[in-house]
Amino acid sequence: MAKSKKKSKGESKAKFFRKKGQNEGQGRPLKKKHAAFTGTMMKNRRGFGFIRPAEGDDIFVPADAMKGAMDGDIVEAELFTNRGRSKLSAKVLRILERKHRDVTGILTEDHGLQYVIPIDRHNMDAILVPSEKVRNAEDGDTVLVRIKSYPKGRRPAEGKILELIAKKGDKDAKVLGCISDHKIRTEFPKVVLDEASRFTFELPEEEMARRKDYRDLLTVTIDGADSKDFDDAVSLRRADNGNYLLYVHIADVAEYVRPGTALDKEAFKRGNSVYLPDRVLPMLPEVLSNGLCSLNPGEDRLTLTCAMEIDTEGHINQYEISESVIRSDHRLVYDDVSDILENHDQELMRQLADVVPMLCEMKDLAAFLHERRMRDGSINFEAGEAKIILDESKTPIEVRKVEPRTANNMIEEFMLAANRTVAEHFFWKKAPLVYRIHEKPDVLKVNELKEFLGGLGITMTGRSDSLKPKEFATVLRRVEGTPQENLIHRIMIRTMQKAVYSTECRGHFGLAFRFYCHFTSPIRRYPDLLVHRTVKAYLQGKEVTIENAKYRDFLVRAADHSSETERNAIQLERVVTKYYMTRYMSYHLDEVFDGIISGVTSSGLYVELPNTVEGFVRYDSLDEYFYFDEKAYQAVGEVSGTTYALGDPVRIKVLSTDEDMGHIDFEMIGKK
Repeated sequence: MAKSKKKSKGESKAKFFRKKGQNEGQGRPLKKKHAAFTGTMMKNRRGFGFIRPAEGDDIFVPADAMKGAMDGDIVEAELFTNRGRSKLSAKVLRILERKHRDVTGILTEDHGLQYVIPIDRHNMDAILVPSEKVRNAEDGDTVLVRIKSYPKGRRPAEGKILELIAKKGDKDAKVLGCISDHKIRTEFPKVVLDEASRFTFELPEEEMARRKDYRDLLTVTIDGADSKDFDDAVSLRRADNGNYLLYVHIADVAEYVRPGTALDKEAFKRGNSVYLPDRVLPMLPEVLSNGLCSLNPGEDRLTLTCAMEIDTEGHINQYEISESVIRSDHRLVYDDVSDILENHDQELMRQLADVVPMLCEMKDLAAFLHERRMRDGSINFEAGEAKIILDESKTPIEVRKVEPRTANNMIEEFMLAANRTVAEHFFWKKAPLVYRIHEKPDVLKVNELKEFLGGLGITMTGRSDSLKPKEFATVLRRVEGTPQENLIHRIMIRTMQKAVYSTECRGHFGLAFRFYCHFTSPIRRYPDLLVHRTVKAYLQGKEVTIENAKYRDFLVRAADHSSETERNAIQLERVVTKYYMTRYMSYHLDEVFDGIISGVTSSGLYVELPNTVEGFVRYDSLDEYFYFDEKAYQAVGEVSGTTYALGDPVRIKVLSTDEDMGHIDFEMIGKK
């Protein structure tokens, strides 16, 4: 099989100026004029682009009809019919909104001129930087540039360097560049740090006296081994009637982060903490996230507690929500607790003898809650995730798939119960609240999912416009433990709508919950902090009604903004994770691995390895011509009739990697 060579850095450089006539002919002379429309520009590296309207298919824009539009810009355009072609093209009339003002990229010299090449692979516009605007940056440095003039004709955008992000060769350059590109702050402003430093660790006696005192209740935190902030703790005991009394204690962040303060404004801007393989970018300064608001063992902490009486059918019969004070007895780790509950680890059981009985009862209660959720149709998407192990120099030395264990699932069930209870309580109180909603999937996507599953011999019953969560859950149970499990999980997630924040209680389709909010992580999510403010106002007898127009409008804005910052954080996490995976695989060139086909396209196959790393097999690297059978989701050999379909187990060799693009090329050895 022919090997595709990895492009050199020189070969992959952007072309800054388009020669006269280059890309002309992408569209033929424009003829018939149609109505104007608006959409988002998606620019190709060869100069032309596509406009994505609010509805309908993407529309081609020839290079000479771009009118200086850059990738991501909102544009107004006209439709035209090309002579001799049935498809419509478009011509940009004007740019309504520029996506990019500040751009992160690599400073590069070309023929005596200096440009910033954006690190975002979707942004193909190089930015010219006059020599007097370069400041102290040098060729190869990662910089932040501000655009002063946008493209016009064949002239590129022009700008000035605002900040040096990382020097050439800095081991953190790629990650720091990605963080800057996603507009996420790495440092807190001085005014925010000063405000946080004024808090005292000594809790006022009068404040503790007015709260429910749970300090005598056996309480533990259970988190990952690397966690430094502990915003939730749990307690469990049995009621006189034999039911379980579960206490979910959440750090009272709202006591410290008050509306309108510098801390609050910064938390609003960030929206959430960001967790990357090599660092955490917190929503709140460390003095709060790892200190005053962290439920550290042996220290009194202010909390909000959701206490629930739950029977063996998983029903919450009674509950109480209160401002409280607790003192955690142990900082436990997921793996240790799982080793106790799964393997009866004797040494750990001896060390934690005082909490083992409670942990065993917690396991039983979590099973009851889980069984009830499954009966109600909740979809279980816990299929494991990638964990990247870095050495001291931040070199990836291992990528492995980590499955959630008993302790992880147990805490998840308890948090779901508390979130659900708080949401329902304040819905009926008609209090202003930010809900976590997940609407039912689009009919067209459901039809595509059914077709895909049908190709694997799996029938999904029910009408596409009225499918219940149970139908999805049934499919997942059918494929549990099979080689296709992870693939079907991923395809099904793509079918779903994205969960978002909203002031309207529209339910959570995936969980099959009518009421749901995020109450349990105010250290790392701004919507949880807003929920806490509603809870505290209600408990303190303050008026909290949805008729308060000013506050309602703020919550709408906060919900939308938090949904946006969450999407941005997820995108950054994916980019950085992909970078480290690609870098890891660069140390395994020419090695052979088993995998499963996770995607079939018109140009090649995606193959996912057991450690979740995904690479690409190009058809032109195979030993015969393959064509893409779109209906059957498979590639078919023209001579041999060999097929490669979604879910097929295969064997591959690692051919090449491109860390800048996050791309891995595989060579197909054959089916297993």
